[in-house]
Amino acid sequence: MKLIGRNLSPYSRRIAIAMTLLDVPHEREYLSVTADPDRGLEINPVGRVPVLELDDGERLIESGVILDYLMELVGPAKSLVPPHGRSRRDCLQLMAIATGVLDKAVAAIYEVRRRPAEKVHEPWRQHLLIQATGGLKALEAHKQNPWMLGDFLTLADISAGVTVSFLRVMLPELVPADAWPKLYDLCERCEALAAFQAHPLETP
Repeated sequence: MKLIGRNLSPYSRRIAIAMTLLDVPHEREYLSVTADPDRGLEINPVGRVPVLELDDGERLIESGVILDYLMELVGPAKSLVPPHGRSRRDCLQLMAIATGVLDKAVAAIYEVRRRPAEKVHEPWRQHLLIQATGGLKALEAHKQNPWMLGDFLTLADISAGVTVSFLRVMLPELVPADAWPKLYDLCERCEALAAFQAHPLETP
């Protein structure tokens, strides 16, 4: 298998970390679709990463789809999503919130970095930041000890961990340490894991 995408992308990074935690062998193609949009469109109809290319040539797109495939691949005994009940729903909900925070934060970053200064719409950027903050509040409120769901590591932790790490670098004003003590604790726990250290966050 080949995972395509840079570790600057938290969506790609969470796949790489999960694959390492699950001992799923894979190669990497560190693609920037901004630098090489033609390659992006070649592997994904909408030109985005991550993409997981399977051994038979099938390509899976979108990190949620890829993670679902990986959990099916390793089976319920190794899955990083609880098998049923409230804990499963909580895990999936928290993953959705974490990626929602990323979606809004990335849009806010692009509003400044991808537009000429005179075309930045600050009210829209502030709206995006409010939405991202709402998601962070939900994650902070739900965080148990030591992990999001208590004693066991799940994809909710990986998703929240890569989100906070990304924001600390790319949008630090959104995540001051004193505002999110539980999420900072989670981020530090995650980044101390060998699987996280094997796929460090890239900087632009």
